[in-house]
Amino acid sequence: MGLPGDNITTWAQQAFNNKYRDYCRSKDNKEEIFRMTLGHDESLADYEERFQLKYKRARCTLDPESLKLVLIRGIREDLLETLNMLLGGDIYKLSYGDIKTVFKNHSRATKKKGRVTQDLANSSSSNTSIKSEIGNML
Repeated sequence: MGLPGDNITTWAQQAFNNKYRDYCRSKDNKEEIFRMTLGHDESLADYEERFQLKYKRARCTLDPESLKLVLIRGIREDLLETLNMLLGGDIYKLSYGDIKTVFKNHSRATKKKGRVTQDLANSSSSNTSIKSEIGNML
């Protein structure tokens, strides 16, 4: 891991590197899961899919409750408030599977109403865009 680039030149060195590469990177992958956040133009469904891929690559195991908390922690507070209002409750009380369904439904609704919601969000304050998004989704 501490060698400079292009230092491995033989097949045996490359084979060794390939065999143990995942062991060296798993700690970085685990930390990356806890740092994940929803991208600016990323849908909730895409974020959940990216989260699952990184979780599988990290080769770590989290209980379902912890996995759910780490996933939700990466979502902006204003979007969490919107989801809670739409659900009429607290998203943290849902199971991981139910959260995936909510994310997919929200992403589908956003795509359907996308152009209108994006225009409203870009031209108004944060509170107004949240209210508009709720209105469009209902």
